[in-house]
Amino acid sequence: MSERHSQAQRDRRLTEKEAGLVRQFARIKNGTKAAKLAGYQGNDNVLGVTAHRTLKKPKVKAALEREMAIVQANTDFSAGRVRRRLDALSHGAEGAEQFGVAVRAEELLGKAAGMFVDQSISLTATLSGEHLQALVQVARQRQAQPLDLGEVKPRDRLLDE
Repeated sequence: MSERHSQAQRDRRLTEKEAGLVRQFARIKNGTKAAKLAGYQGNDNVLGVTAHRTLKKPKVKAALEREMAIVQANTDFSAGRVRRRLDALSHGAEGAEQFGVAVRAEELLGKAAGMFVDQSISLTATLSGEHLQALVQVARQRQAQPLDLGEVKPRDRLLDE
């Protein structure tokens, strides 16, 4: 019984090239390129035929189905996946003291949650001569008032501090 079991396990095992073909084909979906990347030799026609024949073998076909399921799971582009990924990136960046990256990830998470909504208000009105005169008067008053910016430091001094 044990001898039969180990023979069955050996039959299910893939060669290194078969395993490479399965991995590559699951990702790029091109038999010729996958065979070349897996280490098979030959021109494009030979590689294509080799890939086709190899992928039809029952043990290779089963391995390909398993690998395709893994690839599909890793290519989930749902909103939940994106939020989980942004959260992981934020924590990783913060741990690496890359605070700009962490803040950007948090900002994108906030946008996804609807926390930051760009709003604009559009007003339409007809301005009379009186309105225009009042606006000009306010503008002149503001122009006449000096701005108090406090102590302004030269730019290079700010960078040294």
